[in-house]
Amino acid sequence: MSKLAAMLGETISTLPGPQRVDRVRDLLAAGADDVLARELTARAADNNDSWRWDDAMVLRQLDDLPAGRRHALILRVADSAAAAGRSPAQVGAVLCSLARGLEPDDVSGPAAQHLIEAAAVRMTDVPRQLDLLATVAERETGTVPAGLIAVMRRTVHHRHDPALLLPWIAKADGLLNVGEVWAETADGDPGARRMLAHALRAQGARPAATWTRESRELARELDAAGPWRRRIHHWFALVPRPRTIEFRGVDLFDATELLDAYNVVALRGLMFLLAVTRPAPGDPAAIGALAEYAAVKVPGHGPRDAKVANAAVLSLELIGTTEALDELERLRTVPLQPGLASRVEAAAARRRVAHGR
Repeated sequence: MSKLAAMLGETISTLPGPQRVDRVRDLLAAGADDVLARELTARAADNNDSWRWDDAMVLRQLDDLPAGRRHALILRVADSAAAAGRSPAQVGAVLCSLARGLEPDDVSGPAAQHLIEAAAVRMTDVPRQLDLLATVAERETGTVPAGLIAVMRRTVHHRHDPALLLPWIAKADGLLNVGEVWAETADGDPGARRMLAHALRAQGARPAATWTRESRELARELDAAGPWRRRIHHWFALVPRPRTIEFRGVDLFDATELLDAYNVVALRGLMFLLAVTRPAPGDPAAIGALAEYAAVKVPGHGPRDAKVANAAVLSLELIGTTEALDELERLRTVPLQPGLASRVEAAAARRRVAHGR
């Protein structure tokens, strides 16, 4: 303990960058894992769990620890975070680093619960890590948490290798990802499943001919069941509500301000469903409000979601009514990114010609 004694009063956070690595090595050599867990938790609070430069080398010191010791540290770090009033998500990078390379038999139910909470706030994650957590969750509880399914879907959507994840996703009950009020509301409506499933099949930037034909057939059936368009209007109105599960792990911009990339497919499909079926009052206003929200610039990123904004402009043009043209004209007065502003201008011009204005 001589080195530790010499560093009495110092912690990972108070030491200069290169000396942090020495501090971790000394703590590991002394078997002072409780102290290490507390100091890693404190450092995660200081660096917002963003481990770059010298901090990255701190976590690298944990890579070669035996599986049993890393598992014990996962529990210690999570307990230390809880004692400091912080969640596993706020020390997620530490937990994920400790879990890297573990096998399902190495991970207990409580450790998996902490790791799942940490993973659920990520936009994407490593497929092997997600597969590990799903395996342990199913072993311990018989099911895979919805938050874990959500990050799996986003990971596949962003074109990571889907082979390990698709079998888990296929077991999910919900059609949309948790984390957004509108999606949780829509997914909780038993009468909405056919609508949502159809919307998720609208994969292109424009509604395809076959999908459009199926949309019109579906609309005739939905018309007999009740005011389905109002439900979509209501869901769109809920999109700006704060996320129920924040995004973390992105340094360059506030990811929580973005829309869930997987749920965006459904939003686009729902707009197209309104656009290719017989229009009703309120459709353009609901779509226009969504376009305006999606177009807001997120510092360091750009528009909140360009796919939603572009699909909304196209949908208004496809609807083609006077109300839709009025909504396009309103959007012309809204501050927009240059590319989207050009699309709005062009769509409005084409509709003015069609209406003889």
